[in-house]
Amino acid sequence: MSSNKVKKILYVRCAPYILNFDSYNLQEVGLGSAFCRRNYDFDLIYYSKKDKNQEIDIGNRKLTILWRKGFKLLRTGIYPFLLNMEFLKQYDIIIVSEYGQFMSYLIAKRHSNVYLYNGPYYNLFKIPFVELIYDKLYCKKINSKMKKIFCKTQMAKEFIEKKGLTNTIVTGVGLDVAKFAAEKSVLPETQYLMDKMKGKRNLLYVGSIIPRKNIELIVKAFVELKKDTQNCDLQLTLIGKGDFTYTQKCKEIIPENLKKDVIWCTFIKNAQLKYIYKSSYAFLLPSVQEIFGMVLLEAMYFGLPVISSHSAGAGTVIQNNRNGLIVEQFSVSEWKEAIQKLLEDEEFARNLGNEAQKTIKKDFMWDNIADKMMKYMD
Repeated sequence: MSSNKVKKILYVRCAPYILNFDSYNLQEVGLGSAFCRRNYDFDLIYYSKKDKNQEIDIGNRKLTILWRKGFKLLRTGIYPFLLNMEFLKQYDIIIVSEYGQFMSYLIAKRHSNVYLYNGPYYNLFKIPFVELIYDKLYCKKINSKMKKIFCKTQMAKEFIEKKGLTNTIVTGVGLDVAKFAAEKSVLPETQYLMDKMKGKRNLLYVGSIIPRKNIELIVKAFVELKKDTQNCDLQLTLIGKGDFTYTQKCKEIIPENLKKDVIWCTFIKNAQLKYIYKSSYAFLLPSVQEIFGMVLLEAMYFGLPVISSHSAGAGTVIQNNRNGLIVEQFSVSEWKEAIQKLLEDEEFARNLGNEAQKTIKKDFMWDNIADKMMKYMD
């Protein structure tokens, strides 16, 4: 006798950090929405200071965000309620994030159908000596317990395979455009920024203003570009909060006569970024380390030519000189040259943007990623 019971998936974002729903294009929500469109109900656990539920209807299925209190042990999130067998038994499939989060192992030990989704290609969560102990104690066990290990990038796959996690496949990361589609009007703060950008060729960066993001590199390249009189209309727009000391360091690089040509904006609602992308000439991502870079997918989706360092996300998405540019070295002269190439050849820049948009729509929407995962799921 067949059952018409709707199957349920639980996704546990194990890391103990509070996310802002308006600030980020949350990967887990995009993936959950894709599974809902495939006729699953999808529950998602996010770390929070207080317990609350947030329900989102996706067609005739339901995505429920379970904001739940846990506690932080070093850089690892612990959720005692997730060790309850009765709670876990209601789910047909469980997806856990990151091999280095202890909850990933504990959940896989208690449920028979658990899948790991791993992104970092460097030690993001462990003190170095703790990483060595953790890897020795748990990597083989994690490898045997997980039904499959999905990796966001090839670099992430290679990183965990060296630790003994071999049951891996690269699925990539997708983009959720639902928030962009639902946003119909320009907010005053967005309009204020757009007015500043109007009539200029804007080089855009979106993200945290911190050393790992390497903002000083594009600031120095911008200063060099402005020495050419043909770039008098060039403007650098930086959107994001960050470390005060580092931000000041970046600002000190800019000569007094160019300060008016650099726009610093601490926050724009994520859904509103669609208006900013459309107002920009090119997108820059100079990160030293970047697990993926959702802003890279966003900028490419909106048809911007992008220039990125060779991080894991860029290496997965960008085919150099076809749908974007990758600059291998953190050299001011090389970044200046790459940007100048786009400025001097508008047709080349436009073609890069068009190909970038095609790439994201074809291969890096969450529906594509969910389909890849389902091939390996019981």
